[in-house]
Amino acid sequence: MSEPNRAQARVLLATEDGELCSRLAGVLRTRGIESCPIPADVLPDRLDGRPAARLLVIADVDFGGQVLERLTAVKERRSDLAVLVLSSRPTIPLASAVIRGGAEDLVPIPCSDDLLVKEVERILDAAELRDRVENLHRLVADTYSLDRIVSRSARMRPVFERARAASRTDTPVLVTGETGTGKELIAHALHASGRRASRPFVPLNCAALPRDLVESELFGHRRGAFSGAQADHAGLFVAAHGGTLFLDEIGELPLEAQAKLLRVLQDGDVRPVGGLESRKVDVRIIAATNRPLSALAGGVLRQDLFFRLSVLVIDIPPLRERLDDLPLLAAHFLARLRERGLSRVAAMDGAALDTLSAHRFPGNVRELESMLEGISLT
Repeated sequence: MSEPNRAQARVLLATEDGELCSRLAGVLRTRGIESCPIPADVLPDRLDGRPAARLLVIADVDFGGQVLERLTAVKERRSDLAVLVLSSRPTIPLASAVIRGGAEDLVPIPCSDDLLVKEVERILDAAELRDRVENLHRLVADTYSLDRIVSRSARMRPVFERARAASRTDTPVLVTGETGTGKELIAHALHASGRRASRPFVPLNCAALPRDLVESELFGHRRGAFSGAQADHAGLFVAAHGGTLFLDEIGELPLEAQAKLLRVLQDGDVRPVGGLESRKVDVRIIAATNRPLSALAGGVLRQDLFFRLSVLVIDIPPLRERLDDLPLLAAHFLARLRERGLSRVAAMDGAALDTLSAHRFPGNVRELESMLEGISLT
């Protein structure tokens, strides 16, 4: 195999048995999988400079008990590299040890070609799926990062400062602001900028659900718990495990559901409707409302739940109080419209911006976006 192909090989073969190495390479080649040998006694130094490699096969034939030491060294050097161990002396303790050490699996040798190829393909498919997921997470983080929010207004500075502080913790956050100010955008940015960015972001508009389905949607239900519950339903808290649950229009949450939400915030316990056992979940709560805090504290929310959610409040000012953002926002939305082929306008002139500035924008940024799209279609 020529060196350029060796550099692009997805599978590395580490064994001191030349005959076994040739056989493994031949079997993989029949399935279109490029591989190349690496002397086992120089692991992990030979792993550098091989970014295309996704899997290292360590054949434990001649170096006995050193397999665990070399596995540890490999994972320390290349944590992204999957490892499959082949062993001529397999035992249950050895299998447990190598898997705890970070290997994908241990396969006894000799083994059939079909079994070997099946294991290699399974691990490569999983590695490629992880790559796609990580790329998607990076895209989401870039799209929703705080730095991507369009604003230069001094009125928005406290919003960004509090949001950056909130992104470094798991404290519940309450985002307030009029309809259309971008509360969900801030919630997305908090999630994308924090340690939970690679985990789910699950939004729920509490005002959009029938009151009798809120608890089932949030906490799940057991089959037969009520008419129409034909199967178990995990609920959004379970779906958001490890990540963030965004509760928009929290003021619309029924009081009965508020009591169960408070328990989850306090104990991390979720019990489905009709269920007898609770389940532990790890979920960060970001809530939002277009109501003033005085209304929430005055009885819309249970007092204990209000105090729990309002530890960190981020208040987004309306667009009419930060009109210096208007030219920037207009240019941003016009650029998006051009990308969709809906407008060829590059920018708004001074007269058009003056006309927009005279408008009160009760629908805020969302209204501005809709207004520009409507103008572009006429």
